[in-house]
Amino acid sequence: MTASDVQHAVTGYWTARAPKFDGAASHVAQSAIWQNVLEAAFATERPADVVDLGTGTGACALVAAALGHRVRAYDGAEGMLAVARAAAQAQGLAVEFIAETLQDAAIAPGSADIVTLRNVLWTLEQPMAALRKAHAILHPGGRVVVSDGLWSVASQYRSTYPADIAARLPLHDGLTEDKARQMLDEAGFGPAISWQHLFPASPYPGDVPMFVLSAVRA
Repeated sequence: MTASDVQHAVTGYWTARAPKFDGAASHVAQSAIWQNVLEAAFATERPADVVDLGTGTGACALVAAALGHRVRAYDGAEGMLAVARAAAQAQGLAVEFIAETLQDAAIAPGSADIVTLRNVLWTLEQPMAALRKAHAILHPGGRVVVSDGLWSVASQYRSTYPADIAARLPLHDGLTEDKARQMLDEAGFGPAISWQHLFPASPYPGDVPMFVLSAVRA
């Protein structure tokens, strides 16, 4: 199985799940809390250029637009983008949704103030490449915001892939905050700041240990 085969399987999986995905999604059920957390993590009072990588149904993109930022959102799963576009239209939000995978997205270096990756790293065959891409997209002093969780703690609630695809994904079981901090450091970011304490409890069923981290491109 080639890397292209893996990517095709992953995008196909999310397109198939898209119509019902938001029905149980944390960012929908707890939208006000997610907005407060992301607003704090963005740490800016001025409109910013935000790039949302692996946007899915638009969790970070919609919040960023609602906060007044200029948003470009990328995903290879057309079904997920269709849901995201409909949500943006329903909320009267201007988001540029672009049908490109994270790996293939042609984004100018230094063109973003903020890059977001929410629940993306666990789905990737090369998660470090995603963080390095985020680093390149940001201008010096720009900020990455990464959120993910240790999904294996509550496997009965999680999304998962067929075994042959899962075996190709090094973070398929999820990741801890400490692991994410290590990866951000390796990708060239400064010390990470955590924001998950702003949630009253884990926003995911099964009390999944999760994190929201921001770090600045040095």
